[in-house]
This record gives sequence, C-alpha cells and structure tokens, in this order.
Amino acid sequence: MKILRRRQFGNPVLRQKTTRLSSARIQSGEIQDLIADMRNTLERRQYGVGLAAPQIGKSLALSVIGIKPTPTRPELQRQNLVIINPEITKLYGKKDNMWEGCVSGAEMYAQVPRHKKVRLKWQDENAKTHEKNFAGFMAHVIQHEVDHLDGILFVDRVEDTKTYMTFSEYKKMTRTKKA
Repeated sequence: MKILRRRQFGNPVLRQKTTRLSSARIQSGEIQDLIADMRNTLERRQYGVGLAAPQIGKSLALSVIGIKPTPTRPELQRQNLVIINPEITKLYGKKDNMWEGCVSGAEMYAQVPRHKKVRLKWQDENAKTHEKNFAGFMAHVIQHEVDHLDGILFVDRVEDTKTYMTFSEYKKMTRTKKA
C-alpha cells in the first residue's frame, strides 16, 4: 500500500466538484486500491479523521473517515467509514460551532458552524447503498468531507474569523481546557 501525497489549499483540485462513481467503477481494482491507499495514508500519516479524494489529487466523490480516541478527544469512539457519492439528505436542528482543521489547510484551525445531526445517503466500498442518521462529532466530520467533494473548504464556512489559530495554539488551548 502507498502513502499518498496530500494537496494543499491553493491546488485547483480542491475547488472542483468531484465526479460520481458508478457501481462498476467502485468495485474496480483501481478504486479498491485507491481506498486501501487512502486508509493507509490516513492511518500512517495521522492526517486527522478524514481524507477526501481531492486531497490526494483525485477529483472523485470518495472519502475515507477514520475516527479514533486522541489525547485531546479521549471520549471518541473508533469509527471507520468509506463514503462514495454521498448526499446529505437532511440537516437537523440548529448549527453548533466546533473547532475544525484540514490536512490541506497548513495546520490552521477555526470554529466552524455545522449541524449537530445529518442524514446521509452513500455507497460503501462494495457499492452497497446506505442511508443513516449521524450525530455529534461524526456528523461534523461528514459535513466537512462532503464539502470537500463539492469543492468547498472549511475556511469558506468560518463565520467568526477571529477564531483562526495555528495548530500549536489549538493544542495549547485544548491542553489548558483539560487541566
């Protein structure tokens, strides 16, 4: 398995609306290898909790999510999900601000308003269609990843620009809150 090179803010692929994948293409060796490489990259590079195909230079409607507990978020439950051709079919309730960063975003963080609960329709790596509600952190991550597939970056969603900070300042802040 390969470790894929990430694309950073300014790369045009991050602003493109991605191409949907047919069931046959999802099951192809090319896409199966890409999913394996994306999972490997996400795990080995510790790029965060999600990796969308545009972030590795592919304008495809595909994202890999890998959530696990961390020192700053020990309460997180381990979750792994491949979402292909995702559509958020319903947004629930008001938006809530959560801290958000992006592996393509030069280690910048800010508060981003996202819905606390979403209904997602997607295909998995076997081309099987699913529809399910997600809440909390997972809903936040899904909205971030689906945005990537529509050419939208988290910085486009920031409402209070005074919340921008570097990763090192974010880590200091989360350590202070834990103490």
